[in-house]
Amino acid sequence: MTRLDRLTERLGLKEFQLKALLEVTKAINGNVDRAGLLRLYSGIVHQELGITRLLLYERTDRWQLALSHGVGHTPPSIDLDALVTAGEGIHLTTAQEEDRLAGFDVVVPVFHEQRPLAYLLIGDLDEDEQRMSPSVKHLNFIQTLTNLIVVALENKRLAAQALQQERDKRELELAAEMQGMLVPQELPRTDRFEAAAWYLPHRQVGGDHYDVVHRGDRMVLVVADVSGKGIAAALLMSNFQATLRALVEYSNDPLDELVRDLNDKVYGNARGERFITCFLADLDLRTGAMRYVNSGHNPVLLRTAEGFTELSTGSIALGMMPKLPFLQVGTTTLPPGSLLLAYTDGLVEQEDVHGQAFELDQVRRAVDEVRHAGPGAVIEAVVARFEAHRGGQPYLDDIALLSCALR
Repeated sequence: MTRLDRLTERLGLKEFQLKALLEVTKAINGNVDRAGLLRLYSGIVHQELGITRLLLYERTDRWQLALSHGVGHTPPSIDLDALVTAGEGIHLTTAQEEDRLAGFDVVVPVFHEQRPLAYLLIGDLDEDEQRMSPSVKHLNFIQTLTNLIVVALENKRLAAQALQQERDKRELELAAEMQGMLVPQELPRTDRFEAAAWYLPHRQVGGDHYDVVHRGDRMVLVVADVSGKGIAAALLMSNFQATLRALVEYSNDPLDELVRDLNDKVYGNARGERFITCFLADLDLRTGAMRYVNSGHNPVLLRTAEGFTELSTGSIALGMMPKLPFLQVGTTTLPPGSLLLAYTDGLVEQEDVHGQAFELDQVRRAVDEVRHAGPGAVIEAVVARFEAHRGGQPYLDDIALLSCALR
């Protein structure tokens, strides 16, 4: 081959490479999808450059095969993590690596910030051929092209991930907004009855709930807690709230039948995968008599002139079994001047910097300090003591407090 022929060949090769890179760049700028970019890359490397056997692996949360040629229907199993020690440069496989790399001859790594993004394995060196292998002849161009494609694929993946995160964030914001509309902003109040509450979701949405429903001379009191956290717990609790409201407002069933109906609904919705602990009480405003069911919930505190009583009679948590194995309705009386405090386990399980939980004795002391000032003052005192105990430690769970008093 004359010098002119060699120059002509080199110019032709450079022109091809520039056109190929320009075509790839236009495809990337034109937002061609992942499949289109891989087809373009395959056409250049396999059809134009004549690489007959290759594997392209990319790393997301794990290694996955992005492209293959000349390896049959079942690509070989290769330990790609072992290649990291080989460094970031192109290298020909050694005799010791042949078995581990399934006979591939060239390894082209793509690294970003010392993290491997992809590996291109090429296997077209033919000892029977007397010409230069395409993989060797075009190695620098193949590396440039592979880097360009892999980075573009990574950027697409990250962009899709960011978009999905933004959608998830917006959905979470909407869920929090909807849940905020379901949490009672004002509680019923009469000349004899007063109530106050506090709610803090662990995340933007939570699985705790409180409610007070006024029905003539009665008040129905509810504090509940779904097992687990997040949107799934919030959705189940929203359904529970709507069901409970409907049963209380449009039914005169006794308390035990109401609890059984709720258990049926919760189990039907959650299929035993989640359950709800619940304190449900029916308070007669005229006499102070109260019937209640504690379904696996934390004991509710009743403070009278005689001291504290813990209200725990009831059943197992709702939704754990298709039918409740036992159910008892507790009875008590709220005399004038008495105070009731119900809470979810996020309150008493909160740890301080030393890993100590917020014990119930601290709750009792907070109640005693201000109980004559009414439910609002009690909620404030409990929360203040709770926050002092937490001392900047992260919240461990959703928290709901409900306090009420009879004058």
